[in-house]
Amino acid sequence: MKKKVLATLLSASMVLSLAACGGSEETTTETNTEASTEAASVEAQTEEKAEVTAEEAPEAKYHFTFDEGVDEGIVAATRPENPLTEDEKAADPLVAGATYAIEEDDSLPLLYADGVVGNSLYVNGEYGYKLPIDSIGTDEYTISFWIDAERLATYGATLQVGRNMGATGDAEPYVTWLNFTQTEWGTNSAKIFPVAWNRNSETGAWPWVYATDDSIHGKKEWAMVTVVATGDIYQAADDGLDRVASKFYLNGELMWDCSNVDEAMYGGFATNILNGDGVEGYIGINYWDTIFKGFIDDLYIFDTALTDGQVKGLYELGDTSVTPVAPEGSESAEEETEAVANDNTGVEVTGTLLGSLACDSAFWTEFSDVVEVPEGESVTVNFKNYTDGLANWDNFLVVLQNVADGHSTDDNADYAEYAVLRADNFGWGAGYDNIATAECDWNWDTFTTDINGADVELTITNNGDTADVVAVVTTADGKTYNQSYTGIAVDGDLYYCLTLEKAALDIQ
Repeated sequence: MKKKVLATLLSASMVLSLAACGGSEETTTETNTEASTEAASVEAQTEEKAEVTAEEAPEAKYHFTFDEGVDEGIVAATRPENPLTEDEKAADPLVAGATYAIEEDDSLPLLYADGVVGNSLYVNGEYGYKLPIDSIGTDEYTISFWIDAERLATYGATLQVGRNMGATGDAEPYVTWLNFTQTEWGTNSAKIFPVAWNRNSETGAWPWVYATDDSIHGKKEWAMVTVVATGDIYQAADDGLDRVASKFYLNGELMWDCSNVDEAMYGGFATNILNGDGVEGYIGINYWDTIFKGFIDDLYIFDTALTDGQVKGLYELGDTSVTPVAPEGSESAEEETEAVANDNTGVEVTGTLLGSLACDSAFWTEFSDVVEVPEGESVTVNFKNYTDGLANWDNFLVVLQNVADGHSTDDNADYAEYAVLRADNFGWGAGYDNIATAECDWNWDTFTTDINGADVELTITNNGDTADVVAVVTTADGKTYNQSYTGIAVDGDLYYCLTLEKAALDIQ
């Protein structure tokens, strides 16, 4: 899902969505020392907790029990095997930022298993489910559900809700979403789940909250995930963007409370996630990422902020001793593997290697030297690009920044990004938001194969108040592709560096 956004946005003015295109909107944001810092900043909130008495919750706006034959309006949701073409995206603003379309298919069954409260819904990894939800008309809400995952994928959706989620977000219709997902944003790139990662393309906010313990919960075990948006709006101190104060609960216990932590950049929720036109909701599937495999039970969406006691009351309704079994005819999910589509471990390196040939480097962890691009001049760099081939965004990125050193404000207080540009024709940053063109002639059907081992000639030009980035890419079998980002807004000094995700660069 447009992911990666976090690490970058976080390090500058604020990155995952996570972002899309030939890749995914997922985009930025994501591994960082700030995550560890922020976890420490809320540690005091979780050290001493008063005893909470369970209370009955009010009537929910939506309550999906997933008891067989009870819930109405849920329908299987599939994705065509082939990604959307650029022509298809151009023709439909609601899927302009998506990698895949999502289609309803009422010929596919709803799959059920034992749950913590009656039955649970089983997602078999081949298709997900669309929820019959609409705008709740407020930024005060609570979302709560149970999960027992057989397989989790980084940035993959378990539950994702929002507005116009497949659109680009560059203009109306604006995008909002809240995705309960796995990330690699823990300490030393540890995998963590669940992370409530969310965005609003109109305001530029990409916040996220989680349990702050660098752990995975709800895999091969039942866990109840609850988030509360209080409706109180504040401006985050680091970037000045609107946030809705929020709380994060795990198994009925308050793990994160940023309702009074205005300085918490990651904390809070973006505004208008469930408030406005174009609201949609999916279980196990989104427009970009790996389809979930596992069990979901008792999903609530309230148009009010539950109290600690009411959240605990929901938790006490569940029986976590129940062991769900996949329905007959559904293969049990295998453990998520770390295998890659492209094996580059034996490649001969002729220049300076950035990253690892195993293509296992996490986002925003490896950087080339920072190079100045003087006004009125161009700088060219040549490198071979290697990728694990598992996602379009697992390739090189170009960072345009204002200082000669540092990759975040922690490194250099004056650091700021004009733009971060991905190989799969997506980007973010203040300069990118006002870009003149972002064009490429990639064949998206063969992209992950073509880009692996390709020679890249990258030229960065400083026009004064704008910058251009042009890549001429020659594949291993001799095909040539062209990519250009032109008219990126810059203000003053211009420097660039290369970074990557799940890729390796042999810089000549």
